[in-house]
Amino acid sequence: MSVDITIYQQGLFKKKLKMKDILMDQFAYGRYDQNYVLIPDERNDNELTIYHPDHIARGISVIWNENEASQIGLHMLLPTTSEEIDDLYLLIEHLCKLWKTTTFIQDGEEKSLNEINELKSYIKDFSYASLQSFLNDHDNGNFFCTMWPYYFRSQDVQHWLTDKTLTNFANDLHQNQIKDLYYANAHMYKTQDDSILGVYTVTATVDTIFPLKPMIPMSCINFQTGESIEADHYIVALVSLEKEKMLGDISFDEFMKELSHHELHEFDSEHIFFEGLSEEEIETIYQKYNG
Repeated sequence: MSVDITIYQQGLFKKKLKMKDILMDQFAYGRYDQNYVLIPDERNDNELTIYHPDHIARGISVIWNENEASQIGLHMLLPTTSEEIDDLYLLIEHLCKLWKTTTFIQDGEEKSLNEINELKSYIKDFSYASLQSFLNDHDNGNFFCTMWPYYFRSQDVQHWLTDKTLTNFANDLHQNQIKDLYYANAHMYKTQDDSILGVYTVTATVDTIFPLKPMIPMSCINFQTGESIEADHYIVALVSLEKEKMLGDISFDEFMKELSHHELHEFDSEHIFFEGLSEEEIETIYQKYNG
């Protein structure tokens, strides 16, 4: 579910938008890698994702090209937070005024700037209802959020529905994404015997989000067919920044055994995160299994 917006610029003499027109001196931006993890301060030729650093939620996709002066598209996933809904309509008003138009297209229907308060109220109610429906119908789920996917068990997040402004939902999404962390995803490789090897990377001193068990990366899932590429074996590559090289690898299970001796923090239903292992710790783990 989503809200899809298109704003058209009318008239013969069209003004091209600049990045600062979209960011409005308050939004940050980035682009996604193949696993839907945000790369901050980068963008694709025709798309970027913007978000407010003070209340990070699911992100607003902006379909835009610097050379395009006739239209711009905005895309917001639902359910989302009340603050992000306010951000979307604030941006709509701003862009419409820059392009001197009083109308925009929302989900295929023409809307007026005079309707924005009514539209915001409707979308906020719909967002609450869609979140409630999802939690009632699914035991587990994950939402594509601004920084990375967020996995949850529905029974653990019923507090999201405490109030219709979704305050708890907004707080959990923001707190999950506010830390500067490396999100570990497996890279898949075909070996000489035609088996598939999944490789996670752990780098010394880098705070890391890590799965509790091996997971199929988003880039290896066909969301239309449900088919996916799964590894026959998973390993963890250990990287030293000091030596500027990969020391070697150990099995996923061996790494999880070693990690159990360190302080771990709950991240979501499928991941933990840990403060970066020191150079000495990385070296010790490698030598233990490869010495």
